[in-house]
Amino acid sequence: MPDIDWYLYKQIFPPIERLCAPLPGTDAVQLAECLGLDTRKYSIGHSSSSAGAGNPIQDMCPLESQIPDAIRFEKCTRFSLRCRHCKHSFTFEGLIPNLKEMEVEGIICPNREVCGKVLSTLGVTAQLEHAIRVATAKYYDSYLVCDDPSCGNRTRQMSVYGHRCLGPRGRAEGCLGRMRYEMGEREMYNQLLYFRNLWKVEADAKDMKGLTEEEREKCKVVGERNRERFETCQRVVEAYLAKCGRVWVQMDGLFGFMLK
Repeated sequence: MPDIDWYLYKQIFPPIERLCAPLPGTDAVQLAECLGLDTRKYSIGHSSSSAGAGNPIQDMCPLESQIPDAIRFEKCTRFSLRCRHCKHSFTFEGLIPNLKEMEVEGIICPNREVCGKVLSTLGVTAQLEHAIRVATAKYYDSYLVCDDPSCGNRTRQMSVYGHRCLGPRGRAEGCLGRMRYEMGEREMYNQLLYFRNLWKVEADAKDMKGLTEEEREKCKVVGERNRERFETCQRVVEAYLAKCGRVWVQMDGLFGFMLK
């Protein structure tokens, strides 16, 4: 039986993306959703022909701090917790998204019918540090991927042509895409920020939008009672953020002319 998703992704999606690239208001993710492709499963990027290289208008982008968290952390790996009693795994997205699993005692296993026990702070911090180390190992693996969806080349070898893709056969033919790091410095930094953002106790007004009055009250009480536990997890992430070079600004590089 033919793989319909494979043909949609490899044969149908690339020409449609090239044809719709000049049209304003279209992007690769929107086209993939129209074709019924899973945007979380496939890492879809703009090809070099649709990237608008040399166009200063398309090269402009907002500051990272001005991007909403839902968009900034969209491609980050989700944090998964595992109960050591019943071995049940679940995704933890923070205080408000996982309000049903939060109690004054801490994070409760969502498998309440079988387990329903409290996850210890030591177990949560150990799993958090493991997730950070997995992301760090992926960053240091330095895998390169082609931005052309029809190619899908993934390697750790940089060609003598620089960022040019060597193609599926490694002969520098059959592909006009550009190689980029699978997890670069920005992706690694955003991943650490995502892990730190999970343990935010003070909820913004936009985060609490759509909650009932009872859920708002529970969020305040549970958040305050778990403040110390969440701050412990935050310190684990901040220890790695302190080693990240994107946190610091080299002032001598900005104002070095004043020292001459």
